[in-house]
Amino acid sequence: MDIQTKNDARKYLFELADEYSSSAKADLSYLDVSEREKVVLSIDDEQDISHGIHLRLAGHGYDVRTAKHGLDGYRMAFSLHPVAILLDYNMPFVDGEQVLLGLRENPLLAAIPVILISGKVDDRTEARLLKIGAYAVMRKPIEFERLVLLLDEISGRHQEDHPSAAGPLLV
Repeated sequence: MDIQTKNDARKYLFELADEYSSSAKADLSYLDVSEREKVVLSIDDEQDISHGIHLRLAGHGYDVRTAKHGLDGYRMAFSLHPVAILLDYNMPFVDGEQVLLGLRENPLLAAIPVILISGKVDDRTEARLLKIGAYAVMRKPIEFERLVLLLDEISGRHQEDHPSAAGPLLV
């Protein structure tokens, strides 16, 4: 599909949802509940940021899987069914808001907490993202200690289960 507008992107997300919804229920069986509680999906077109998040969260027991853009991340969400999604707001083709809307409108993915991450989001945009279903909105540079606390809260863990966070992730 040729994606030129946000409306095209939204239509494509729905096509993907139809395609993946029928097989996703069966695909979840390979991950037992304890394994899913450790999987976090990071969707960011800047691979150095995803790599930094991966390295930092691995030390706290999280298995971070990465996607280079919104469409790949949306597809991966069906197969991984992660405990949380870290989603960049500013991406080419399909931005973070469009991916968030697609996730919230699909019953198989709607309950997955999404933490939006951006260097360029104002207070009005943040309020809108929270209203449409973001669990949290974080600004870059990422406050790593806050990110770990949010993920621990989402996954029902306690901070004392982990070594102390080592400050902000500067990207």
